[in-house]
Amino acid sequence: MKCESIAVLFAINIFILPVHADEDIKVNPMFGDKGNQLAIHGGESFRSDGFEKLHFGAISYSQPDTFFRLPARNNIEVGAYKGDGTLKEFDVNFFGFSKDVALLSGTNSYLTLGLGAYIKDKKTDRISSKFTFGEKLAVGYRFDNGVNVELFARHFSNGGLTEKNSGQNFAGLTLGYSF
Repeated sequence: MKCESIAVLFAINIFILPVHADEDIKVNPMFGDKGNQLAIHGGESFRSDGFEKLHFGAISYSQPDTFFRLPARNNIEVGAYKGDGTLKEFDVNFFGFSKDVALLSGTNSYLTLGLGAYIKDKKTDRISSKFTFGEKLAVGYRFDNGVNVELFARHFSNGGLTEKNSGQNFAGLTLGYSF
């Protein structure tokens, strides 16, 4: 049931709602008056017992959008997890699409919640499928020169599609530029 709910929400989010953009939003706090954004993301994995040496890195391209009259952005992303020592078994490359929605925002500051779908190049003992969902919570600030800084927490899992699905969590920093 959990997997089906996530799949339905994802389909609505990506395919149906973007066609209903709201013209009332003049300035998206993540973009200002710009229409494109490039960002780099970096972070570390954390489990219930603390941080581990599994690194996260990604590059994304985004465009502004709305979601039920809230400022949002559509993202396309490519990245990897890379581990040290015994964590090398979790090395993964991924590609995916997501949407971030600004739940709270000011002129330049925002709190976003995101959902996406990703394809990985291999299965691991933590997520034993190549298809995963990704959720993200971020707090950010856009400077007047177009530079964005965000602190994020992300979770990747396959929504219970397979028996092995302990997921993967990351915390980190994003630097973006809107143009």
